[in-house]
Amino acid sequence: MDTIDLEKLFQRGYYVTLGATSSLLEVIQDPTKREENLKRLGRSFDEITQELAKKGVTTEAEARSYVDKFIAQQVNGSTNTTSSESAGLTTVTTTAKTVDDNAPDGTSEKSDKSVKASMRDEIQELTQQLASLRSQLEQLRSN
Repeated sequence: MDTIDLEKLFQRGYYVTLGATSSLLEVIQDPTKREENLKRLGRSFDEITQELAKKGVTTEAEARSYVDKFIAQQVNGSTNTTSSESAGLTTVTTTAKTVDDNAPDGTSEKSDKSVKASMRDEIQELTQQLASLRSQLEQLRSN
């Protein structure tokens, strides 16, 4: 058996399993889907697996889309703040600053010192925030 065929076999098995799981969840959630799925059992095995694989591909695409949207919301900060506040969560936002490597020669030494001092201050601030978050987490765990 060729490795490409084996890879396709595993991929199809994955999609069939995903489609079957999705169908099972639909049956559990919606009683009318039970009769539809029972009628489908009269078909050939190849037809059933082909339909389940197609459903698995669709389910995977929907899941990826949902996860991508969720991550984008988390990154953009457009999540529901009331739910995170009610859970006692704290969000810390920081802004990254870039260092201009094309500074004139006379000022590069001066800017290097100010950048190093700025970075040191920012690292200290982040360390304090991290310590604060750790203590809050320990308090939440102890409750």
